[in-house]
This record gives sequence, structure tokens and C-alpha cells, in this order.
Amino acid sequence: MRLKTLRFFEFRNLRNAQIELAPGINFFLGDNAQGKTNVLEALYLLGRGTSFRPTEPGSFLRTGAGNETGSEDRAPRAKITGHFALKDFDETVELILEPTKRFISVNGKRANATDLARFVPLVLFSPESLSAIKEGPEQRRQLADDLVLTQAPRQAHLLAQHGRCLRARNRVLRELAKGDGDVEGLERTLMSLNSLYFLLCTHVTDARTDALRTILPGFREAMAFISGIDHGDISVDYLISGESAIEWRESEIYDALCKRHRELAAQEIAAGASLVGPHKHDVRFLFHGKDSRFYCSQGQQRALILSFKIAQIVYHQTVHQTYPMLLLDDVMSELDEKKRLGLMRFFEGTSAQILMTSTEASCPVASGRNSFFSVVAGEVAGLDQPR
Repeated sequence: MRLKTLRFFEFRNLRNAQIELAPGINFFLGDNAQGKTNVLEALYLLGRGTSFRPTEPGSFLRTGAGNETGSEDRAPRAKITGHFALKDFDETVELILEPTKRFISVNGKRANATDLARFVPLVLFSPESLSAIKEGPEQRRQLADDLVLTQAPRQAHLLAQHGRCLRARNRVLRELAKGDGDVEGLERTLMSLNSLYFLLCTHVTDARTDALRTILPGFREAMAFISGIDHGDISVDYLISGESAIEWRESEIYDALCKRHRELAAQEIAAGASLVGPHKHDVRFLFHGKDSRFYCSQGQQRALILSFKIAQIVYHQTVHQTYPMLLLDDVMSELDEKKRLGLMRFFEGTSAQILMTSTEASCPVASGRNSFFSVVAGEVAGLDQPR
């Protein structure tokens, strides 16, 4: 699969433009705050239905944007459209964004974010993702969920179902925390939700640990490739309430979650929020048996995440016989020269389509499969290859 054209209408600071993309690396060059990341975010939205950046309602619409018809009875809207080539046929994915709503379609038929995750495989490299080890556990949980989708895109339904159940459970807990209303009815609802909730929590946790175990050999190989050193002594662990669960079976996961729920049931009601589940778990990257958060330099931490994502890409190609699309948001500036060269050497050995942003006018690779674009004040224009 590859993206042939990407069109924006009033998205962020991007006006009305359509760009033709090369099958190789597509470089988006420009100064900071010109809209380069918005281009990658547009494609990410087409693949996930959500952004990789913090957002709020209405933030996707360009400031001062109107609407396509000029009609005052229609809400302002932004639109992103992608035309994808899939072997012998084309697919069109469209996302319409309004201040409080979004509408997704594939070939003109309504779809949802779960459909997109199965349809458009993506792997994102960003400064935030490269800092995942030293940041909070949410970033590391996202790495695990991205890996789950790589292993089996159909698991998008499981992740979405768990998210809906978690939100429903939290609503009931918030009402119980207030202490008014039909408390007995709320308690019965909570008990009913718990049966489904802990089953879904178990399935999500098992999917994460299985994916992490599966990718470990490729993770070690990628680390050796990036660093030029054999790193057999790196591994990844999965923590439930601070306890290693990477080797647990589903029954052990379920029992541990239920036990923890019994311990924290009163605190959950007092807090008005779920304190047990995959949203509270953590992923730990180990270097020579030690937690890389505390025993690795920043450069080593970035090399670990870089290797993890390379292993994810290789695994996707092995399982699905195609590479995912790769999005690199100014990550080269985060890496030293050795890691830059290692990463570009890896890219040159794949057939993946890549969108890469940079503030640098010179790029480390050049071939007929690549395209160059300038991004200035929200205007995207094709360039001849920079010299």
C-alpha cells in the first residue's frame, strides 16, 4: 500500500492544497512553526482517527476558516483526503473535522477509527516517542498498543471496546463518588460492568505481553544494527502493580487484576475513577538487566526506542508481506550522526513509503524514489531536489 495523493482543506494552518507523494521518502522542509508536523498529523488522522499530539475540540480547524459552501447554517469544517493504492485497486479515505464532531468515510461509506487502524498501517517516529523511556508510562503503553496493532490490526476492535468500557465504568464511579442518586442501582450497574471490564482488561494485557515477547529477538537484532554492537542483553518487561507479568498466562493476568480490584474497590469509588486495568500498567526496557530509565544515557534510551520501532516495522513486513507507512517528525535532529546513518541505511533497505520533516535543507539520501516539499506559513509546494 502507498499513499498517492494527500489533500488538506482548512486543516490547522494548511489551506487548500493537494500534494502528489513519491513511493520512497517524501521530505517536508522548512523552519519551525510553518506546518510540517501538520502534514504528518493529517496522515496520522487518516490512519488512526486521532492525533499523536495533545488536542482540544476545534483545534484542527484553521483559525478564521469558513466552510466549503459559505453557508452560515453549516459548522466550520476541515477536511483531509487520502488516495491510496492497494495492489490492483485504489481506496479513498476522507476525514471531515468539525468543532465537536468528526466524520470518517472509506470509498464514500461511513467508517470509524477502528476501521482506519485496520486499513492504514502506520509507524510514527517523533521526539516524544524517542523520549518514551524517560517520560511517563502513558508513552510506553502507547508503544505496546501500536505493537499490538502491528501484530494483528483486528485488535483495534479490542482496544476500542476496552476504551468504551473503561469510560462507562468511570462514569458510574464518578456518580458513586458523589454519593447521591440511586446508589444501589449504580452499584448493580458497576457489578455488571465489572464482569465485562476485567475480561477485556485481561485480553488487552495478554495481547500486549504476547506482542512484546514476540518482538524481542527482532528488537535485539535492530539494536545491534543501529549501534553496531551485539546487544543480546536487552529485554522488555511488562509491569502490573509493579510486578513483572511478561510471562503470565491469561488466567494469571485475570486473577491478578481481580485481586487488585478487591484491594482498591473502596479507593476507586472515593476517587471516582478506575484504578485497576491496562491504563495503569507500565512497560520497562531493560539494559543488562537494569531499568533503562535510570541506568542508560539519553542516547542509549533513544537507541532502544529506535530499535524497538525498527523491529516493529520488520515484524509488520514479515507478518503482512508489506511495510507500514513511516512518519518521521524531525527525529534526525534528535539523533547523533551514527544513529542517523544507521536509520537511513535501514530505510534504504526497505520499500516503505516515508514522510519525513526536517528543518535542514540537505538530506542524507537522494534517489528517484524521493520527493521534496517546502512548507512555509501553511503553504506546501514541491521542490527540486535540494543541493
